[in-house]
Amino acid sequence: MSVEINLNEIERRANYAAFQDGLMEIFMGFFLITFGGCMATGKGIMVPFMVFVIFIANPILKRIKERHIYPRVGYVKLPQEDETETKGIGIAAVIFIVFLLSSLGVTIWIMGTNTGMEFWMRYILPPSTGFMMAIGPYWLGQTYGLARGYVFAALFLLSGIFVPVLGIASGYKAVGLICSFMGVITLTTGTIMFTRFLRKYPAAEGEVILDEG
Repeated sequence: MSVEINLNEIERRANYAAFQDGLMEIFMGFFLITFGGCMATGKGIMVPFMVFVIFIANPILKRIKERHIYPRVGYVKLPQEDETETKGIGIAAVIFIVFLLSSLGVTIWIMGTNTGMEFWMRYILPPSTGFMMAIGPYWLGQTYGLARGYVFAALFLLSGIFVPVLGIASGYKAVGLICSFMGVITLTTGTIMFTRFLRKYPAAEGEVILDEG
């Protein structure tokens, strides 16, 4: 029993260390700023951009780590995510979409088409988006002990509330501003972390990187 606990702790520390170079925040920042800009300006490039991120971002991140991270701190192959966790993310996304569509229908039914749509776009869509975006950082905080995950989650929630309540923006523009605001924060945080990481761990000459296989 004690061996299993120790192995779990080792795995937790390995995962925690994997997020200390700031690259996750940098990539998240670029994604949120671009996504937010598209939402705020109504540009119709969302689908191609999302496809680009899904298929290109991970290989780019891997190459950067191979070039700048592994020669400094070594390489640990982390276990694959449990299939149930992947399914859970998909189920959560479906539930979120169903909730948004249901809330839109109920709001229009109660308040009428124009008033209900305006109310939904201002007071339901932005906070719901902030909540959805907060799930990922909160999960990282819970799973790997990343304190900044909780901070990011709280900022997503608060920005989702205050942007519409203060009358800054509503609808898709509000969603765009929330994502852009968080993108700037995560990109700045990641850049600072990455710079400090490179200074703290200078590259060792002659370091050999082991392949995953």
